[in-house]
Amino acid sequence: MSLDISGLGHAIVDLQFKIETPFLKTLKELDINFGSMTLKDIKSQQELLTSLEKHYPSPLRACGGSATNSIIAASSFGANCHYSCKVSNDNAGNFYKTDLIKNKVINNISPTTSHMPSGQSIIMVTPDAERTMCTCLGISETLSTQDIDSEGIKSAEYLLIEGYLVSSDSAFSACLEAIKIAKENQTKIAFSLSDSNIVSAFHDQIKEIINTEIDIIFCNASEAIAFTKEEDILAAELNLQTTADKVFITKGSKGASVWDGTKLTHIEGFTAKAIDTNGAGDMFAGAVLYCLINRSSFSEAARFACFAASKSVEFFGPRLKLLQYDLIKSTYS
Repeated sequence: MSLDISGLGHAIVDLQFKIETPFLKTLKELDINFGSMTLKDIKSQQELLTSLEKHYPSPLRACGGSATNSIIAASSFGANCHYSCKVSNDNAGNFYKTDLIKNKVINNISPTTSHMPSGQSIIMVTPDAERTMCTCLGISETLSTQDIDSEGIKSAEYLLIEGYLVSSDSAFSACLEAIKIAKENQTKIAFSLSDSNIVSAFHDQIKEIINTEIDIIFCNASEAIAFTKEEDILAAELNLQTTADKVFITKGSKGASVWDGTKLTHIEGFTAKAIDTNGAGDMFAGAVLYCLINRSSFSEAARFACFAASKSVEFFGPRLKLLQYDLIKSTYS
C-alpha cells in the first residue's frame, strides 16, 4: 500500500448550528469561550445541546476533528489518504467511520465497546462567520499507541498530527510514537498547532513534539503568538523560523505567511463572502499537503490553499461537496 498522507487525530462527530448573536449570552453562562474551542464533559455538552435544540433546527452532522478535516480535504482534491483514530461502537462512532469511508479515506478503525461515548463537538457559527466549539472528546481522549496503524505511517509520504492530541497523556504518547515510526521510515511530519488555548495550556507538550525536529508546522497567527510567547505576529514569525524547517501561518482574509527554510513569503488572501469560518484552517493544511505531494513549491502550495480556504468559508457546514473541490481546482488561477 502506497499512501500520500497518513493522519493521526481525534475522531469527532461535528454537530454544526447556525446561531444568532443573542445566544452568546448563554455561552458565557456555560463558561464557553467565544471564537475558540472549549473542552467539556458529557453532562456540560448535553446541557448546551439541549439549550440549542430549543432555539434552532437540527444541526448539520459530519465526521470531523482537525486532522480529519484536513485529511478529507486532501483526499477530496485527489490525494491517497489514511487515518488512525478511536471511536466507540455507538451511533456516533459508526456514523463517523461510515462518513470517513464515504469521503474515500482509508482506515482500519475498529469501534470499541465501551461505556465512554464517541467524541462529539458542538460547533456554533454566528452571523459574522466566527465559529465557537464545545467539544467532548469521549473515548477519543483514550487514544493510545495501540490505536496507531503503523503500516499506514510507514507507507505515507507525510504524517499529519493535530495539536489537540496533547490534551491527554495517552494521546500525547501516541503522537511521540507516531513521530518515531515516521522518522524511522523517512515519512515527513506535519504538525498542526490546532488552537491557541491548547497551545497555552499544554505548551510543554507542544514544544516537546516540535523539538523532535518535525518538518512542517501549521498554525494561525494567534497560535503562533501563543507558542512563541512573542508580543506580535512579526516577532512570532521570526521566532518560528528557528523552530521548524517549514512553517505555514494563516491570517484569515489577509492570507498567509510561509517560511520555506530559506525565506519568508507573504501570500495575499482572496476575496470571499464568508458565512462560516469553521474548518478553514483545516482546509488550508489539507490543500497544502495535496499540493506538496504533487511537487508544488511551498509558496505555490500556500497560495492554492488560501484560495481553497476562501471558497470553503462561503458555504455553511462542516465541509464542501465533492464536486466543489473539483471546482476549486478548475477555477484556481
